[in-house]
Amino acid sequence: MIITTISGCNIDNKVPSSKNSKFNKVEFNDVKRNKTNMDKKQGVYYEIFVRSFADSDGDGIGDLNGVTEKLSYLKELGVDGIWLMPVTESESYHGYDVIDYKAIEKDYGTMEDFQKLLEEAHKLNIKVIMDLVINHTSSSHPWFKESASSPNSKYRDYYRWVTKDDKDNYVANAVSDFGSGDVWHNKNGAYYYGIFWSEMPDLNFNNEAVRSEIKDIAKFWLKKGIDGFRLDAARHIYGVHEFEEESDPLNKNLQWWNEFATACEEVNKDVYLVGECWDEEKKDVAAYVQPFDTIFNFDVSTDLSSTILSGKANVDGKEFSKSLEEIYNRYDSIDDKFIDGVFATNHDQNRIMSMCETEEKAQLAAMVYMTLPGNPYIYYGEEIGMKGMKPDENIREPFVWTSGRKKPNTTWESSQYNEDLTPLDKQKNDKNSMYNFYKKIIDLRKSTPALYSGDYKAIEIDNNNVMAYERSKDNNKVYVIHNFSEKEQQVTIEGINGMKVIYSRDSKDSVKGDAIKVEPLSSIVISN
Repeated sequence: MIITTISGCNIDNKVPSSKNSKFNKVEFNDVKRNKTNMDKKQGVYYEIFVRSFADSDGDGIGDLNGVTEKLSYLKELGVDGIWLMPVTESESYHGYDVIDYKAIEKDYGTMEDFQKLLEEAHKLNIKVIMDLVINHTSSSHPWFKESASSPNSKYRDYYRWVTKDDKDNYVANAVSDFGSGDVWHNKNGAYYYGIFWSEMPDLNFNNEAVRSEIKDIAKFWLKKGIDGFRLDAARHIYGVHEFEEESDPLNKNLQWWNEFATACEEVNKDVYLVGECWDEEKKDVAAYVQPFDTIFNFDVSTDLSSTILSGKANVDGKEFSKSLEEIYNRYDSIDDKFIDGVFATNHDQNRIMSMCETEEKAQLAAMVYMTLPGNPYIYYGEEIGMKGMKPDENIREPFVWTSGRKKPNTTWESSQYNEDLTPLDKQKNDKNSMYNFYKKIIDLRKSTPALYSGDYKAIEIDNNNVMAYERSKDNNKVYVIHNFSEKEQQVTIEGINGMKVIYSRDSKDSVKGDAIKVEPLSSIVISN
C-alpha cells in the first residue's frame, strides 16, 4: 500500500477525548482454526539472520541469494525448514520495525530473489517460514505518519491513541509486564501505545480495518509460496494497559490468532504458524498452543542453560525430565494437535556456546533439545560453535564460512566473539568438530522414529546429576540419559537389558544389564 503524506503538517489544536472511543472495547466473532496434516509440519528448523548469513555479491551484507546458494549446505546438515528473520523493508539493521510489509528489504535483494529462494528451497524439500512482525510497525511506517498527523486522519485508529483526561484508558507511568518501560508515548497532545518503545507503535487490533490489512498481508506472502510464519510478540497483540476496558485480553489475543490462522488457511490449508509467546512468569503461555501449530518453549531454553551450568538435573526442586512432562501434559490437555518448538537459544539471547563456556557443555545442551519432542530450532552458527553475548548485535555476528573477510562471509559488522573461530570449511574435515557433532545428532533424530515424532515419558532417577526419559513410537522405544555433572555417574533403569546403544558421546559410556555408566557431560541413547 502506498500512502501519500504531507510533511510539516500541524496537528489539530484540539485533540478529541478518547473517553467515548468506539475502539475502547470491541467484540469480534469467535472462530477456531482447523489444524490439519501435522506430520507434514514436523522437522528440524534453522533460524537465519539474513544480514549475517551469506553474502552473494561481495558488498559485505548477507542477502537472499546468499541464502539460496547455501541451501545445499543446509540440506547436507539435515535441515527440513528455515525461518527467515525479517526480510521486509525496515530502517533498522534487524528488521523488527517494518515500514513496508509487501516489499523486500533492499539490502537483501528483490522480490525475484525471494521467489527464487522459495523455488530452490522447495526443490530440496526445505520449507521456508518468515518472520511476520504485526504487533507493531516502525514509527516511520506511512500508516503511523498519517495517524500522527491529525486526529481526523483515516489512519488515526490504525494505532491506539488515548488522551490524558480518559482515566479509564490512560494510566500514567504504565509499564509493560516485561520491564520495557512506559507503554504510552506523548505526541501532539495525545498518547499512543508502544509496548516495546516509542519508535515501534503498536497496531490497534480493535480496528477491523487493521485486521483486514494484516490478513491481506499474510495472504500476499502465502500466495507467493511461503510455507508459514513466525509471529513475533504474539501475546502482545492485546498488550498490558493497551485496552483497559477489555476484561479478558488473553481471550482477545486467542480470538485474533484464530481469525488470522483461518484466513491463512484459505490460501494454504497446511500453513505452519509459529508463535513467539515469551512470558517469564509463565502465566498464560500454554493457551497459545490452540491457535498455533508451534510455540517456542522458552522454559526448555532457560531451564536447559541453568541445569547445565549448575550440573544438576533439577528445576525448582523438581527433576528436569518431570518438569518437562508436566508442560507437555498441560499442552496436550489444551490441544493435542501441537508441535513444541525446542531450542537452546535464539536471536534475543546470549549464544549457548558463550553461556556454556565449553564445547562439551554446549554439545550436551544440543543433545538434550535434539532428543525432546517437537521441532528443534537451530540458531544459525550454533552448529559451528559461534559465540556471542548481548548487546544484540554481538549475538547476530557474521557466519564464519571460511577464513578472511571475503564472500560468502559477511562484513557488515566486525566480529567481537568469533574472530578466531575455526571456519566451517575446516570443521567439515574434522570428525570431532562441532559441525560434525551437529550433523550426527540431527541424523540420529531423523533416523529414529521415536526421537523424531514419538511420545515422551519422564523417568525418575535417584540421582540429581542425571536426566532420563523415554521416547516411543509404534514399536520403537528409546531411552535417553544425560549426565549434567563433571563426574562419572551410574544409574539403573529397569527393562533395558538387551537393548542396544545407538548413540554415546563418550566411548567410555556403557550399559551392562539394567545398569548404565555415563561419563561426565555425556549422553547415551539406548533403543530396542
